[in-house]
Amino acid sequence: MVSDFVVALVLNISREIPKVVVESEEATKTEENSKKAEKVIHALLVSLFGDVKFGENGKLVISVDGNVVHLDKQSGNVESENEGLKERVRVAFQRIQNAVKPIPLSVS
Repeated sequence: MVSDFVVALVLNISREIPKVVVESEEATKTEENSKKAEKVIHALLVSLFGDVKFGENGKLVISVDGNVVHLDKQSGNVESENEGLKERVRVAFQRIQNAVKPIPLSVS
């Protein structure tokens, strides 16, 4: 009776281990893709606007000809005194996000 329990326990453990490994690989892959997307977004913003630095609370600080723009990467909110530059940064960021992170299509 004890041996049956031990065999059942070993079989259940061997079934559970691959699931844990697969989930951790998937989480790692998702994290890597997210980091790559952030790098691409930053590189494209640098190519468009020049001086792009990381600021507080996950915001980007973009300086163009003495004008400063604060861009929140999470929400897409743009803060600046120059309305024209503010709109250019907002539109560029939306387009970059749509290119880098398109809407996922369902598999069903």
